[in-house]
Amino acid sequence: MIESVKNILSSFVPMKLITNNCNPILLYHSLGNYSKFAENIDHVGLEILETQLKNIQKYWKFVSIDEYVNTKNKKGLASLTIDDGYKNVIDDALKVFENLDTPFTIFINSSTIDGKIFWRDKVRYLIENDLVQKFINSSALFTKNHSERFYFITKDPKFNSIQVEKDIDKFLLKENLEINLSHKICFDNKEYFIEHPLVSYGNHTASHYVLSSLSPQEQYHEIIECKKFINRLNINKSNVFSMPFGGNQSFNRDTLSILNDLNYKYILKSTNNLNTPTLSNQINRFMPKTGKLEQTMKKLYLKKIIKR
Repeated sequence: MIESVKNILSSFVPMKLITNNCNPILLYHSLGNYSKFAENIDHVGLEILETQLKNIQKYWKFVSIDEYVNTKNKKGLASLTIDDGYKNVIDDALKVFENLDTPFTIFINSSTIDGKIFWRDKVRYLIENDLVQKFINSSALFTKNHSERFYFITKDPKFNSIQVEKDIDKFLLKENLEINLSHKICFDNKEYFIEHPLVSYGNHTASHYVLSSLSPQEQYHEIIECKKFINRLNINKSNVFSMPFGGNQSFNRDTLSILNDLNYKYILKSTNNLNTPTLSNQINRFMPKTGKLEQTMKKLYLKKIIKR
């Protein structure tokens, strides 16, 4: 009932009000005509992507995220960011961005280049193969109460992500189980780091752990390793940092202090909110789900107004 009322109210929000007061900072992950995530929030097809970009371009001008944060007058600006480094962004979606002259920044996890399996894929493996309870029974970290919401519990800052992964690896070794990914979907070689006027690359840490779950030393290692990797490449580099998971609980004061020491003045969050042109160094992003982007932004703007 409340949601239906919000939908009705949002339809009366004029787009001019949003364009005058907000900057859409888009967040994508997998982009292409086919993906194992086709039914997942993390995947957007190319036809919908093109519709969304054209929709934004009716009201805003796309600039790179670095140009956005460094521009004083942000009115009329939008930016497009992509997390995790899925191969289909370069293989499939690049042509859409080229056709619409849209700059974008890919925030990568450098450990996948070394062939490391993404630790969240290990969590998904346990879930998909009904191994969660068996794993929990052998785990020193988790209890049976954690089995029902296991996917979300494993990224709770109370549990050190590195220890979670080590615990899973220990279980897989004990059970003689091997995760065999039939196709790696994230960047696994340097050919995906291209010199292109529309493309830049940024730091999303080495392994995409929940930074607030780690010690300061572990956080520093995660951030600096990815920074060093990117600095070695002859590509357009971003000085903005994309926070893994992107929620307010996924980082802490230690994270912000380390990022400041490493000259990252702006961070990207994943809060499903429109950004406002304020002086804040924490940038809100939202994930477009459908081609009806105007309605989505009206709902997000209404949510922002109601919270005030």
